Amino acid sequence: MDLTQALPWHATAWSRFANAVSREAVAHALLIHGEGGLHKVALARRIGQALLCATPVANADACGRCKSCLLLKAGTHPDWVEVSPIDSAVIKIDQVRSLSERLSMRPQIAARQVAVLYPAERMNVAASNALLKTLEEPSGDTHLLLVADRVGRLSATVRSRCQRLPVAPVADDAGIAAFASFFGVERSRAASALAISHGDPEAAAQILSPGVWAEWTQLAERLVEIANGRLTPTRFFGLYAKDGGRMLGRWSGLIAVSMNADGLDVPGLDNLVRLTSRVEMSRLAPLAAQLERARGMLGSGVREDLLIYELSCRWAELHSTGRERSA
Repeated sequence: MDLTQALPWHATAWSRFANAVSREAVAHALLIHGEGGLHKVALARRIGQALLCATPVANADACGRCKSCLLLKAGTHPDWVEVSPIDSAVIKIDQVRSLSERLSMRPQIAARQVAVLYPAERMNVAASNALLKTLEEPSGDTHLLLVADRVGRLSATVRSRCQRLPVAPVADDAGIAAFASFFGVERSRAASALAISHGDPEAAAQILSPGVWAEWTQLAERLVEIANGRLTPTRFFGLYAKDGGRMLGRWSGLIAVSMNADGLDVPGLDNLVRLTSRVEMSRLAPLAAQLERARGMLGSGVREDLLIYELSCRWAELHSTGRERSA
């Protein structure tokens, strides 16, 4: 994603940053956090580019044309550094020590240095402790941008030394409309993707990509076919023999959306919503819970194909009972 791209769901966080810039009160350490993706790294990069820019424009944004902006776009800015896990699940102490050493030097081109560290909660204990010295004794020409999905997993001492910039999921009507407009899709389709991703626009954007969206709608249609007796559980689990884990996650997401949808009108999903609305919640909720338990059992040695077969049989039974009651 372009470093300078302004995303609608970043508006509140950016406004706080721009206000701090206008008061010349930008903290040396900013903690950008929020559950899920939310394109938080893109926001950190936009903030970083603004801090390095020689001639920022209105609303504190980078100009995109000065030497610093051009070097950053080319990936060759000497005063910019990013730190993330390398060949490991965690950020290690050697990485933080190297970062601290780098930030102890004077900037080479810009008026300051900027470092982005993500996901910050992936620092191991030693790395987190090593970072404290930099946070406690910052030089006047450095800014450290920490990005975290689970802010509670950061040590309290690290959190207390940062100025927070929270990013919230997209949930209200204005946010959904802005998301739909930004990605050029119908509002109902945008609302569906956001509901499936629990308001995470980064995950929702991936769902909306043509190939992935086709897979979601295909699964919804197959669930309708099972319920109507046109697709057998045996045939169904055979279709997902090589991708059962991802399918179960999507099935769980579709059920959650269907249980909470109100007049959803999205081709490919609307039939499933109507079907689910005819099932009593007291009977549907246990199946949704079983789907989540099945996802948790994956990788434990339990046969994935049998899990999927059992769940699809329960799904078929749930709706066959409903058809008998209607009759």
